[in-house]
Amino acid sequence: MAASIALLCFLLILNQSSSLVSASVQETCKTVAERSPNFSYNFCVASLSADPKSGSADTQGLAVIATKLVNANATSTLSTISNLLKKTSDDATKECLGDCSTMYSDLVDMLKDTVSAITSKRYSDAKTYLSAALDVGDNCEQGFAELEVKSPLTKENNDSRELSTLALIITNLLG
Repeated sequence: MAASIALLCFLLILNQSSSLVSASVQETCKTVAERSPNFSYNFCVASLSADPKSGSADTQGLAVIATKLVNANATSTLSTISNLLKKTSDDATKECLGDCSTMYSDLVDMLKDTVSAITSKRYSDAKTYLSAALDVGDNCEQGFAELEVKSPLTKENNDSRELSTLALIITNLLG
């Protein structure tokens, strides 16, 4: 009986702490949505909550998580581009995909520096990197538009912009 009561108390404490944890993500996302009215609160919560570490993260930790989400998107996009290049015979599409591959590859390299900048509290550097990250998806899309080719990467590019915006806004909260 005593063990059951102890277990019940432990579960109640765990439940209360997990709701406090998600409050951190929710509060950060509320602030993000207030600072950028066109930014989706739900996207913010869903994105950050995808990482189990977000539950115990402070604002700096959430900035790192958001930056790592940008990196995961960029890495996935590079894989998608590689697969598309193998299947594509159109020269204009290949050219655009090659340009996008270079941009996303550079982004992945830059995001390593961004995480390091955030963790070492060089927020100005991190904001500079994340501001540049915002342009990658748009520049990729623009390359397709200029050659009048339908982009096969629109979703990935939009996700890149949204995740970069999220990471930048959270990093801006740090100072």
